[in-house]
Amino acid sequence: MRVILTFALAATCAAYFLAEKTVTLADEGSSRSVTTYASTVTAALTRLGVEVGPADRVMPDGTAVLAAQKTIEVRRARDVVVVLNDARRVSRVTGRTVGEILKEIQIDSKGAYLHPSAESVITTSGEEIVVVQPVEVTLVHDGISQAVVTNELTAGALLRRLGVTLGPADRVEPSIIVYPAAGSAIKVVRVKEIVEKVQSKIAFNRGTEKTELLDLGIQKIKSSGVEGIRTKSYRVLYEDGKARQRTLLKNEVTKPPVDEVTLIGTRRPVLKAATRDQSGKASWYSIAGLTAAHRTLPFGTIVRVTNLANGKQVTVTIRDRGPYADGRIIDLSDNAFKEIAALSTGVINVKIEW
Repeated sequence: MRVILTFALAATCAAYFLAEKTVTLADEGSSRSVTTYASTVTAALTRLGVEVGPADRVMPDGTAVLAAQKTIEVRRARDVVVVLNDARRVSRVTGRTVGEILKEIQIDSKGAYLHPSAESVITTSGEEIVVVQPVEVTLVHDGISQAVVTNELTAGALLRRLGVTLGPADRVEPSIIVYPAAGSAIKVVRVKEIVEKVQSKIAFNRGTEKTELLDLGIQKIKSSGVEGIRTKSYRVLYEDGKARQRTLLKNEVTKPPVDEVTLIGTRRPVLKAATRDQSGKASWYSIAGLTAAHRTLPFGTIVRVTNLANGKQVTVTIRDRGPYADGRIIDLSDNAFKEIAALSTGVINVKIEW
C-alpha cells in the first residue's frame, strides 16, 4: 500500500513539472506572455531561445522552479559612467533605475546630489550618472568664515544656493568651477576698481622787478604768489578692501601757480637847487630806502647830505621826525648812511643842503 502511495505522489509531481505553464517574460523592458513545459527558469529561457550573457541577471534565479503565472525578468548588463565626487569610473550593472544601480555598486546616495534622479531609468550603455555626496567645506566671504555641508557640483552652485552674489570683478578661489572637496576652503575675493585723485601743491617762484617808481632800497610786493595744484589720477585695484595695484592714469596741473613779483626801487631823490644848509651831526636808524628824519623840515623835502670827513654825498627824502639827541641835526636810514660812512661809525659830522 505504501509503495502505491509513493508512486502516486511521484506521478503527481511529474505531472506538475511536465504540465504546460503560462509565464510572463520581461526582457529588458519588453514583456510578453509565453507557454512552456520547462520546469525551471533556466530551462524555460533555453526553450524560448533567450540567450543570457555572463553578466546578465535573471530574476528569479535560474534554478528556481517554474510555476504558472510566474514572471521571468532578464536584465541585460550594460556599462554606465559613474561620476562620484568628481571622480569617474565605469561600472557594469544590471539595475534599471539610478537608485538600483547605485545600490548594486554599493554607493551611498543618501543626501547626495543625483543626476539623473534616483527614479530615472538607464537603458543604454555609456550613460552618465553624477553622484555628489555631501561634504563639509569652509566658505570665506565678506569677512565671514563658515562651515557648510553641501552636495553642490561646483563652488559657483554652492554660492548661488547660499545667496552669495558675485560682482562683475569678484574672484572665487581656487575657482568658481572647482568641486567642493571635503575639508577644502572656498574663498570669495571682492574685487573692485576705482579712480582715485591725489592732489599736491606746486610751489610758486619768486621774482623781482626794478622800478623807478620806488626809491632806492624800497621793496614792494607787486603780485602775491599763489601755490598751484597738481592732480594725479590713479586706477586702484582693491581686493577685500585692500589696495593691491595702483596704475597712474593722468598727471596734470589743474591749477597753475602764480609767481610772486617784488618791485625793487631804483629811484634816487634829486635835489634841483639848494638854497639853505645846516651843519651838525648825523646818526642812523633802520628804515628802508634813502630816507631821513629831521625835526622841522616838511615831509617830502629832498636833502643832500655831505660827510665832512670824506666828502661823500647822498640825497635823501625827509619822511620822519628826529633826532632828538643834542647836536644831531639829521637821522639817516641805514641804506643812506652806508653810502657816506660805515655803520660802525655811528655818528658823523655832516652838512645838509635843501
